[in-house]
Amino acid sequence: MVFRRLHVRNTGLRCGFARSDVHPSERCTLWQATGRTAAGSNRSNRRRMHTHGHHHEPLPPPTTSATEAYLASVVEALGDTPETVIALQFLRDGACEVLCVGDPADLEGIVIQAIAIPEEPLAFGSSAEAIASLIPHLTGWTCVNVPSNLADDLIEPVATAANASSMRLMDDVYHALYRQPPAIPKRGARLLTAADRELVDQMPPDMIGDGSERLLATLDAGHVAGAIRDGALVSLAYTFATSELHADIGVVTHPEWRGQGLATSVASLVAKAIRRDSRIPVWSCGGSNIASLRIAARLGFEEVSRRTYLIPDFDDAP
Repeated sequence: MVFRRLHVRNTGLRCGFARSDVHPSERCTLWQATGRTAAGSNRSNRRRMHTHGHHHEPLPPPTTSATEAYLASVVEALGDTPETVIALQFLRDGACEVLCVGDPADLEGIVIQAIAIPEEPLAFGSSAEAIASLIPHLTGWTCVNVPSNLADDLIEPVATAANASSMRLMDDVYHALYRQPPAIPKRGARLLTAADRELVDQMPPDMIGDGSERLLATLDAGHVAGAIRDGALVSLAYTFATSELHADIGVVTHPEWRGQGLATSVASLVAKAIRRDSRIPVWSCGGSNIASLRIAARLGFEEVSRRTYLIPDFDDAP
């Protein structure tokens, strides 16, 4: 397969996105595959994935700048659905790598890997062979999120690329909210504003890791709700990703405050705010995340589709 590695400088992309205020220094890296090779022949520890799951051949240098029209064709091919809203956000932010087989309009195989979250690349397309041909060129991944109808055909290629002895499959469940969510008031739960930046900035790392900068930006460009106890945020819901039609909700609660309905309360506030924007709230989570599935059900979300995580198992790897 022949690759071209293209830099995409996102200076105000208007490709079906809700806003276009991206700084010129933000960019995507776009790979286009102009041929095809046969597939199949060829949450774990990231350090071990460097040994077992990385493609070690040097990547070709940039050759030319990708045009806005080309990136727009990727966006159009993906469409605006509950399954694609997160990928569309990464594209809009200019903070991802895009690997593509052939013409994006054909949607044979497209892989989107966020620079900030390289562990979980998102694969889209109609051809398992095309997607499989892109997997060896990913780095830093621990699992691959793929269309469920192609999952069985991608097990062997993903395992081979990761040098894994076995694979685990996990459902990725997508929900949408088509009606007003119930009000679930809790003491100290409210929508946050730019005036609450200090509260967000002081959240402990065990809740948000290094994501405070993104949350602070969401205070200005999205919706954030929090539950406050003793002057600190203990539960948080926010718009993780936004497109023209949809907005995906993220939720986090401090372990000491779980089981008290706080996540449901703050998620309800964000879902209502999304609907006021004339967008459809989206809730996605792993099929084994019973607590998250219960919150979605209580808020009135309906399951609309499923994708599949292919997770290499390194327990028996040398």
